[in-house]
Amino acid sequence: MIAHPRQPLQHFSADQVEAVLQAAFTILADTGLVVQCAEAVQALHAAGCSLSGDRLLFPRALCQEHLAQAPAQFTLHARDPRYSLTVGGDQLLLSPGYGSAFVADAEGTRRAATLEDFRRFATLAAESDLVDITGGLLVEPGDVPPEQRPEVLTRALLECSPKPLLGSVAGAEGAQSSLAVAREAFPDLEATPAILGLININSPLRLDARMAEALLVYVRAGQPVLLTPGILMGITAPVTVAGALAQAFAELIGCVVLTQVLRPGVPVIIGLGGFGSDLRVAGSGFGRPEQALGTLLGAQLARRLKLPYRASPGVTGAFSPDARAGYESMMTAFAAWSAGVHVALQAFGILDQINAMSLEKFALDLEMWGYLKRVASPGVVTDETLALDAIARLPIDHLATDHTLAHFREELLTPALAPPLSHDAWLAQGRPSALSLARDRAAQLLAAAEPPPLPESVARRLAEL
Repeated sequence: MIAHPRQPLQHFSADQVEAVLQAAFTILADTGLVVQCAEAVQALHAAGCSLSGDRLLFPRALCQEHLAQAPAQFTLHARDPRYSLTVGGDQLLLSPGYGSAFVADAEGTRRAATLEDFRRFATLAAESDLVDITGGLLVEPGDVPPEQRPEVLTRALLECSPKPLLGSVAGAEGAQSSLAVAREAFPDLEATPAILGLININSPLRLDARMAEALLVYVRAGQPVLLTPGILMGITAPVTVAGALAQAFAELIGCVVLTQVLRPGVPVIIGLGGFGSDLRVAGSGFGRPEQALGTLLGAQLARRLKLPYRASPGVTGAFSPDARAGYESMMTAFAAWSAGVHVALQAFGILDQINAMSLEKFALDLEMWGYLKRVASPGVVTDETLALDAIARLPIDHLATDHTLAHFREELLTPALAPPLSHDAWLAQGRPSALSLARDRAAQLLAAAEPPPLPESVARRLAEL
């Protein structure tokens, strides 16, 4: 976890924030949202929404009433209580990639992901201090039949990591299977928010049946849902930043209302995954400046609504972990920190518009987030740290002073991928690159991994499943 800045970046004026949110309320009241689930439609209609053809219209007062019921923060529990987290506080929580079908090597060559890859990334997440949430669909393993993935992958997440996790949202059945496995580690699951469900809204203005049914399962089980519209500027939303945000927040607010109608007070996280686009190919714009802008502005709108906010920082459209991957990932990551985002999904390992995961990129992202965590900790100002006595002694240098020896470990970050080599030593060692060092770092973490054992009773029940 990384501490938020003292003051998050305010990119919109207060009047602009209100204008965008009022536009979102107008969209919900006049245009409405399609919800392709009869049970959800019935619940919303009974709560006060009206129907106009296949669209639900949301009165503004109804939206405001139910937005106020969603908690501003909550505890996300882990199977090992030491890793339980506060979501919505003053820290940024980090989680790896989600949903990639491929694994890419250092040159960008892709292959279909496997269950072994899935477990490898889950183990990296467990071993990395900077990762707070193990993740969910880290990669889609092609060697596991789709109908078995909810159970198999949830079990793998519990076995590989003691940290919080995301479950399956493959319709109602997938959600139920995932929660059934989670209950083995959390017997009192209904009273313990412990497994996140990522609900993707099918923009523009549509919650499809599969996602709506999964949402119902999670919410009724008292589990938090993470709501994300599929915004692509000029494709699934208006091409203007303001218009895209207004539509996105209409979709988010409508789905928040649904969660609170079903179970008042259930935890919910809102946010944007993608935002920009590439109209040259009608494709997504992960890693583009517009994504960073969407993160900054979306977080500001979420603060006005007093809801926890997610983003997808650390992503890139690059096909390999090259320079482009580096600058796009750092830009989106720095935007998320500056904005006071609460949950960073897809923060480690992502390449190719979230189509691929990479071990090397995972290790590079660990380095990147380590840099940002240091920036987020500016230091303590005391008589001791001001060092007036040390300065007054006029040493030839400060290398071997008592003051330096007492403080250098906490004051100076030691990068894992920037070895202390002279140019000649670098040449003599074969010109090691950050990429080659990242490959070695990932291998070291995996070789040293010792997944914390599940309690015997839990392991036995999972084996029986």
